[in-house]
Amino acid sequence: MPGKIIKHSITMFALLLVFSAPVFGFGKAEEEETEIMNPEWVLAITAFDVSSLPPPQRILGDLLVRGLAKSITDVHHRVRVSEEYSYYRDLAWVRALEDAGKKLAAKRTERDLLIYKGYPDRRYKNEIKTVDAAIKTLEEEYQKAEEAVMAIEYEPVFRLTQENNDGTFPDPPAKGVEYRFCTNKKADAIVTGEISEFHGRVFLRIRLYTLYTRSFAYEDSFIFSTDDMGLVEDEMAGRLAAAISGAPPSAISVKTDPENAVILVKENYAGQGDTGIREYPPGPVDVAVFADGYDSASMSVDLAMGELTELQFKLRPVPQTSFGIDFPDHKGALIYEGSLYIGAAPLTITTPMNQFEYIHAETLAGAKSAVIFRAGQTGDVVTLPVSIPVGKDKKPLGTARRKYYGAWTHVWIALPVAFMLSGITATYQNAYNYAGDPDIYDTYQTLNTVTTGAWIAFGAVMVESIYRILRYGSTASKSVPKIAK
Repeated sequence: MPGKIIKHSITMFALLLVFSAPVFGFGKAEEEETEIMNPEWVLAITAFDVSSLPPPQRILGDLLVRGLAKSITDVHHRVRVSEEYSYYRDLAWVRALEDAGKKLAAKRTERDLLIYKGYPDRRYKNEIKTVDAAIKTLEEEYQKAEEAVMAIEYEPVFRLTQENNDGTFPDPPAKGVEYRFCTNKKADAIVTGEISEFHGRVFLRIRLYTLYTRSFAYEDSFIFSTDDMGLVEDEMAGRLAAAISGAPPSAISVKTDPENAVILVKENYAGQGDTGIREYPPGPVDVAVFADGYDSASMSVDLAMGELTELQFKLRPVPQTSFGIDFPDHKGALIYEGSLYIGAAPLTITTPMNQFEYIHAETLAGAKSAVIFRAGQTGDVVTLPVSIPVGKDKKPLGTARRKYYGAWTHVWIALPVAFMLSGITATYQNAYNYAGDPDIYDTYQTLNTVTTGAWIAFGAVMVESIYRILRYGSTASKSVPKIAK
């Protein structure tokens, strides 16, 4: 009895496996993932219209459009609104239905033309039967296409056209043919721009044409000077990126202590102490803060879409040190820190610790001195070295340079003169050897003496030039300010 029960159970289990296989197979077919269509959103940037600018300024169009193409790559995705999603879904449905309809119409036309083939009855019936089966299959595919619900990517990947990525920007389309331009470039949108002159400044207007609206969905304008091109490029890219991404922009606010600190956002000036709220496209942003007498600070933050990021910097003061400046035997000499006058000797100054300083002093009588040192490493008093005595050359380096140039000038005068006299002397020597005229011989002797003197003079000025170059180098090395120990 137990054996029969076991045998019956095995039989039932086998039958269950056999009948359940189609069910599992059907479920697997039903669970196949639907293909997500239109996974990219492609933008084409055209060349900006600069026809109204003077020819020397037309390069602005190329600079701005290339800067925009570079900056706009910070956008990674686009968020489709319901109207755009519906447009691409309907477009995909129409194209699928159109494709299925063309295949069905072609097959029906093929069936109608069979009667003109002249086939025998048996073959004709077989051909009709084959075509009718194909038509029935295509009718079912058409029905499926008609009932299909297309799945479109809600957040397609953003990219520029390959033409733009290669550094080429086509001419903008004529008015009224923007839609055809988009379809020809296989782009979902195009950016066009116009640049003109406005009372000595530059007026820029940009527009964004989108395929799904068949119109310019975004327009903006800027008035700026050429000195502000960097700021305008950044702001233009930020505003356009917000329109392209289809999502609310990010914003950042930076405050500093001290209040006079300079703030840079994305390497562009953003204010002092407080930037207020500034909009930028989502993504990484570099912020740097600087102030005199304080250590600088910087950081990189990721701006979230539609959110305000607030940053506060409290800069650390640089350690200060105080020391005296003395210029022996020249009380009241004018003391300069770099090129800035700071007072009369002796005096006490305060500077950041370990910062290199260049101090020089001058008197009304012409005495002067200079020293380079690192603050905080020279003791309580920095004594300037011995000054240049009054009455001597106040500018020895300039004098040595001038005499060196003068010596070389003498060399390049003496050398051609010596060569020229040598040539004339050689000519008279050849004439005397040929004719034997005593008068020619007397002239030759005179020229020979003069030529010898010319070469001796050249040798003298050459020696002088060598001396002057050595003197120039020695004076230059002595003119370098001494470094305080």
